[in-house]
Amino acid sequence: MKPRARLQLLMHRWTVKAVALLSAMAAGVWLGATSVGAYDTRLEEALMALQKAAALVEASSAGVVSDQTQKTFDRHVDKALADIQDAMDHIVAAGTAADADSGAQ
Repeated sequence: MKPRARLQLLMHRWTVKAVALLSAMAAGVWLGATSVGAYDTRLEEALMALQKAAALVEASSAGVVSDQTQKTFDRHVDKALADIQDAMDHIVAAGTAADADSGAQ
């Protein structure tokens, strides 16, 4: 396979993966924002900031590098996105906990 064709195939796979992940994260943020409610708007702002961070990470590129470096880069990008999603989950959980207790007092 020609290097250019291989690069295009890798970019296509990466683009499909990026779109799928960003769609899932956007859905998660939307669901999270609706479940957090209006208890603290800072939680919603934090979710939006993390969504922006995820988009920036997804848009990043290692440039023209060796296959080994690209794999290492992709592994770190995947880890960063997983950490961002984990942070989003914790924010939603905090908002849910606060909303659940707000009516008890």
